[in-house]
Amino acid sequence: METPSKETPVAATSPMPTDVIDDVRGKKSVRRRFRELVWDSLDRSPEERRFISKIDFYILTWAGLAYFSKNLNQNNVANAYVSGMKEELNVVGNEYQTFTTMWTIGYVISQIPSQIICTRVRISIWCPSWELLWVLVTFATAAVHTSHHLYACRFFVGLAEGTFYPAVHTVLGGWYTKYELGKRACIFFASAFIGSMFSGYLQAALYTGMNGVGSLSGWRWLFIFDGIITLPMAIWAFYALPDLPSNTRVRWLTPEEKQLALDRMKRAGKQLDEPFTVAGLRRILGKWHFWVYTAYYTYLSSIDTNSYTVPQINNFPTVTNAITIITTLIYGWVSDGLQTRAPIVYFSLTVCFFAAMNLAIWDGVPFGLKWASFYMTGFAQGSGPIFLTMVNEYCAGDSLERKFILGTTNSIAPGHLQHQLCAALPGGELRHGRSDHMRRDDPDGRRGTPEARRP
Repeated sequence: METPSKETPVAATSPMPTDVIDDVRGKKSVRRRFRELVWDSLDRSPEERRFISKIDFYILTWAGLAYFSKNLNQNNVANAYVSGMKEELNVVGNEYQTFTTMWTIGYVISQIPSQIICTRVRISIWCPSWELLWVLVTFATAAVHTSHHLYACRFFVGLAEGTFYPAVHTVLGGWYTKYELGKRACIFFASAFIGSMFSGYLQAALYTGMNGVGSLSGWRWLFIFDGIITLPMAIWAFYALPDLPSNTRVRWLTPEEKQLALDRMKRAGKQLDEPFTVAGLRRILGKWHFWVYTAYYTYLSSIDTNSYTVPQINNFPTVTNAITIITTLIYGWVSDGLQTRAPIVYFSLTVCFFAAMNLAIWDGVPFGLKWASFYMTGFAQGSGPIFLTMVNEYCAGDSLERKFILGTTNSIAPGHLQHQLCAALPGGELRHGRSDHMRRDDPDGRRGTPEARRP
């Protein structure tokens, strides 16, 4: 892969962004701060505004819609199970739990190798190719006849999905500055929860309207639909994904805009791409970034308060997902506007801990506080993209380290996978969306909701 020389000159005609001028002067006007808070490109030069609008359109449409479809697929597994799949495939015992386990295995083992390979293979080829595999396996899921067939499908779906999330953050961190990155990372992340809000309605309509069409059960059409909506995104990615500023070849950027991207990257102190080597790995492991960020993100993810609630969050999905979307976007705008990341992560941790303690203690907690704590779980996950924004920024001077840590944090952190595991009950039973924490002596599923144990 051809890599531009590190001595690539900065074009003398490239306009210097307003934020750079303000940083040099050490001041910003109130008007500038307000416009930057609303949207960061409003007060840039016309050339830079056009450039940012372009990369926003191409990168975020692909990333957001692809993430939406992947989240839709995960919800469909639970819906399919209670909509005829259990009976048709004769799912018994712990087999449903094995479905999620196989997905998790594939998801975890693919991320770090994928990030390493991305140092030598173009992301614009690597990621869309895995998306095409994801589409094919999703179509194949609609044709399975035994639970063992589904084991294989879920493993390869997880394998393909594992390459996606860290690669998106790698691309975002390569193209956006510190004034822009937090918002984009949160917009991307929120797209999955928008899918969660509306997927139930879409799935119900599809199941009702398509059940029996073409001699196929409604649950099989769910997976066909997933593949159909994702296929255009996979094809679109071959054209839309711009790789990174140092090696981009996309046709939708002019030579001047490609130079502007390089200029922005250099001013931000970002290193040109470096291929993975054993020496590079030793350098990464010798720095504190890898050990601290990986361990901290694991802690951040592991306190997801879903582990303390008994029914699956789908009991009240719209409100909780809406809170997650709103807080995620607020985190993005505030973090970019105030140029602060860590306090937002600490705030999220504090709210999560408070909610988790209330739900864990339960007895003696006021009824209203139980409900509030249940909904405060929506504050948790939105700080994840802010944390990965910190990784992108603090590791900007070492491209290999940046890619590697984006892979290790997401791969090792267990909380990112919890929503996959909370759908399975002991013994492999799934009862209309109740979680694995449901006890068999609680047939109505009320123990984990705030109205449970009501006097």
